[in-house]
Amino acid sequence: MSVCFRKTVSLVFEYDTPRFVNINSKIVGVLSRFIQLVIIGYIIGFVLVYKKGYQESCPVESTVVTKVKGVIYTNYTVEELGIPNYPQLYNRIWDPTDYVVPSEGLEKGGFFVMTNVVITPNQTRGICPEDTQIKLAICETDSDCEIGRSLEVGNGVQTGKCVDSSRVNSDLKTCEVFSWCPVEQDILPLNGTRALLEEAQNFTLLIKNTVAFPFFGEQYLRRNILEDANSSYLQQCRYHSHLDPFCPVFRIGDIISGSGNNFSSVTIRGGVFVVKINWQCNLDFDFLEFCKPKYSFARMDNPEAKIAPGWNFRLAKYHEENRRTLSKMYGLKILIEVDGEAGKFNIVPLMLNLGSGLALMGLVTIICDIIALYCIKHGEIYKEKKYKSVRGDDAFDVTPNLNSAAVTRGNGYNRFGGNETPAENRQDVIDASLSSL
Repeated sequence: MSVCFRKTVSLVFEYDTPRFVNINSKIVGVLSRFIQLVIIGYIIGFVLVYKKGYQESCPVESTVVTKVKGVIYTNYTVEELGIPNYPQLYNRIWDPTDYVVPSEGLEKGGFFVMTNVVITPNQTRGICPEDTQIKLAICETDSDCEIGRSLEVGNGVQTGKCVDSSRVNSDLKTCEVFSWCPVEQDILPLNGTRALLEEAQNFTLLIKNTVAFPFFGEQYLRRNILEDANSSYLQQCRYHSHLDPFCPVFRIGDIISGSGNNFSSVTIRGGVFVVKINWQCNLDFDFLEFCKPKYSFARMDNPEAKIAPGWNFRLAKYHEENRRTLSKMYGLKILIEVDGEAGKFNIVPLMLNLGSGLALMGLVTIICDIIALYCIKHGEIYKEKKYKSVRGDDAFDVTPNLNSAAVTRGNGYNRFGGNETPAENRQDVIDASLSSL
C-alpha cells in the first residue's frame, strides 16, 4: 500500500478538537472586542429593531376603486385653436364622462384622463385622399399608387389613383384610398403649445383602497379612508404630504408635480404615472392607529423619448351604421400600485434571528486568529501554542516502520501509555496540556 494512499486513509482515523489559548495582546484583544460589539450592534440594531426580526410578516391583499371629478368649459377663438375644420367641437363643456376613459376605470383602479384631443367628425366609409403626413402615400402620377396596397401607417387601401390632397393650403398629391373619410389630420389644437384641457390639473381623484392581512385573522381589515372621516371632510380635504397626509382626495396637478414633472408640458402629449400606496403595519400595537397608508408618486414612461413620446390612443363613437366621430386622445394614464406588509410578534423568527446572529460571533475567532498568527510579531510562538498533534497507541500508521506514539509540534516525538516515555518528554506533554486550559 503506497504512502499516499495510507495518508488518505489516515484522515478517517483522525479527530480535531478545539484548543483554547489565552493570548495577552493589546492589538488582538481590542480587535476582538470591537468585532464583538459590531456583531451585537448588528443583531440588536439592524436585525431586531430596524428589520423587526422578532415578527412574523404577511403581505398585504388589496382592492382599489377610483373616482375622478371636475368640469371644464373651453372657449377659444379660431385663431387660438389653429383648427381649420369644425373648431366648434373643441369649445364645449367637458365632464368626467367625456375625459375619463373608460369611465369605470382601468385595471387595478387605474384610469385615463384626457388632456388633449384631435377630433375627426362625421367619418363615413368611402374613397378619399390619404393624409400628406403619410410620406409613402405622396405621389405625382397614378403609377405611384398600387391598387390594393395598404401602408402600415396609412389610413386605408389604395385605389391606384393619385389625387389632390384634402389638406388646406397644400399643393401635394396623395394616393386615393378606401377608408373612413375624411381621414384623420393629426393637428393638435392650440398649435401644440399647450393642452386643450390644461385646467385638468384641478380635477380631483378619490382613491378608495381596502386592505387586509388574512394570515393574522379576518379582523385585520381596513380602508385608507380613516374612521373619523365624514362626507364633508372628503369634499373639503386635499392630500398634502405634510398638512393632510391621510386625505384620500388628490388634485391631478399635485400627482404630476409630486412625481417631479411640469403639468403644462406633460399634458400636451400625455404620460404614464403611478400612485404608490404603501402599508407598513405593526400588529403588536393598535391596528387602526399603527396601520396607515403612505402615498408617493412617480412617472413610468420616458419623458425624454424622441420617438412616440407620451401616451395616446384613438376612440371612435358610432352615431349610426356608417357614421362615426374619431378622437385621438392624449392624456394621463394613472395607475394605482399597492404594496406593504404587516408584522406580529412570533417566538420562532426571534429565535432564528438570534441564533443566526450569534453564529456570526464565530467570525471573531477567525479574524483574530488570522491577525495573531500571520499579521503581528511573534506569530510563530502563537502557532506553537495553538496547534498540537497527539498520537495514541492505536493510531493508524502512515508508514508502518515508524512506531512513534505522539507528536508535538516543535517538541519531537512522544509516546504515552507505555513504560518507554522519557520523563522530560512526558513533562512537555503535561506543560502543553496545562497551557491549553
